[in-house]
Amino acid sequence: MTGYAGATFEVYHDAGGWGWRLVDGDEPVAVTRRTFDSAGAARDAVDDVRAALADIEHVAFDETDPVAGDPALLVRHRGDIYEWTLEAESTLAVAHHTYTSADRAAAAARRLADVAIGALPVVFAGSDAEHDPYEPFEVGVFDGLRTVAASLLGRGRRHRSFLDRVDTRIVVSGIRGKSSTTRRLDDVFTRRGYDTLTKITGNRPHLLRNGDLVPIERQGPRTTLYENIRVMRTFVDELDRYSPEDVAIFENQGITEYTTRLFNETFIRPDVVVLANVRQDHQDTLGKTRRDLARSFARSVPVGAHVVSGEQNAALSRYMREEVEARGGTFEQVSVPDRHDGAIGAETVHAVDAVLEYLELDPLPQSETDRYVAAMQPDWHRLPGGRVFNGAEINDVESTEMLRQRLAGDEEILPFVYLRPDRRSRSASFAEYLNTLADRDLIGRAHAGGRRTRAFATAVDVPVERHSHTDDADTVLETMLEEGYPVMLMGNTVDEFMRDMETAIEHRLARRTELEAD
Repeated sequence: MTGYAGATFEVYHDAGGWGWRLVDGDEPVAVTRRTFDSAGAARDAVDDVRAALADIEHVAFDETDPVAGDPALLVRHRGDIYEWTLEAESTLAVAHHTYTSADRAAAAARRLADVAIGALPVVFAGSDAEHDPYEPFEVGVFDGLRTVAASLLGRGRRHRSFLDRVDTRIVVSGIRGKSSTTRRLDDVFTRRGYDTLTKITGNRPHLLRNGDLVPIERQGPRTTLYENIRVMRTFVDELDRYSPEDVAIFENQGITEYTTRLFNETFIRPDVVVLANVRQDHQDTLGKTRRDLARSFARSVPVGAHVVSGEQNAALSRYMREEVEARGGTFEQVSVPDRHDGAIGAETVHAVDAVLEYLELDPLPQSETDRYVAAMQPDWHRLPGGRVFNGAEINDVESTEMLRQRLAGDEEILPFVYLRPDRRSRSASFAEYLNTLADRDLIGRAHAGGRRTRAFATAVDVPVERHSHTDDADTVLETMLEEGYPVMLMGNTVDEFMRDMETAIEHRLARRTELEAD
């Protein structure tokens, strides 16, 4: 594994149609040889790959004659060039690279088997998907919460009709792991054949209807605070076109207690609320302490809803249980089995099982939960010249420390914190975090990028080298790797500089692959 996001099947569109590729962190592992007419068809092909790999125990070589139609991982060669293919009734997947020896190709094939079954499909939405059978709908510029609420109330009868038609409505909330939990729920229900509608939030929000893509095209300035409000205002008019009968799953990106509660109580009225966890982020809008954050989430739960909580802090869980039960709801604490104790994100995987059990459905097979958890575990990017881990998207200090412990233990690291001027409380928490690491002799220096780095550097007890948001990301990465310590990126990803940093890492990973193949 090469990143906290783990291995994912990227379902994407280009000039030839829809396709998929398996990426482990930032490193391509496998691709399809086919193109498909829709995102849903490409998603079905991903399921075929995962199902085939579940039946394969070892890698065979091209001298071996597999049983016709049975899944097989084969290493083939043309002269001095080796590659692997995944075969069943047809070729399901091929290696992203070629190799100079059979052993290297076989190792790459085994890596596919290790990471693919637990990898989630991620559909890339955007204007390049306009050929999709579902037409995108537009989200207008936000013009005030009262206007939005009034607009929705005016459509109330039709919206209530939509809500009543859906057997089960699920909202995923919390700080970390919302998107992956939402995708995992969508993956499970879609593969089980349920009529499913899922809303994914992010830079490119979109809907998934039974695995197919319904893009949501933003118009006007980018906004995060009221994204769900703006999306839902237009979304209410579109629900008749996409309404499922079985399951609707929504990621709640509300960043204030009010917007989170409004989304739950007015727009969705969920049967089940999945609370992934409570971490110290968004303190400016949700509360200064974890108890404040827990109170905000608990008070956003509609009366009578069932809460599945992945938060493992016993005191916070007791507090949220009291709040939820006082509102007439029920509260279930996710239990993480001993075999996954200490595993990053295990509580979000087992939250899916808890939802299935609450709905009186069969839980996931143990082998599947094991694969999901394994796919989430972090590892270093091993580049020419050193190691790096991009943990910047995990932008709270508690989750960052979990990652650091898992990756480095007592080894000294070189942190790079990217700052955003609109996240002052986050910047302050990372300054305190670096000081804690310095006190434990786990860092001797640090780097900071972005804006307002001077104040941050002053607050940190070790020397901090500052970088502007206009600096060349690859040069900054090279500078850090030359110091000889594993580099861990922290803080924020939402900036062009950090996208350039991701690209720089990808290029160095590709260079490493080329060197290994020579």
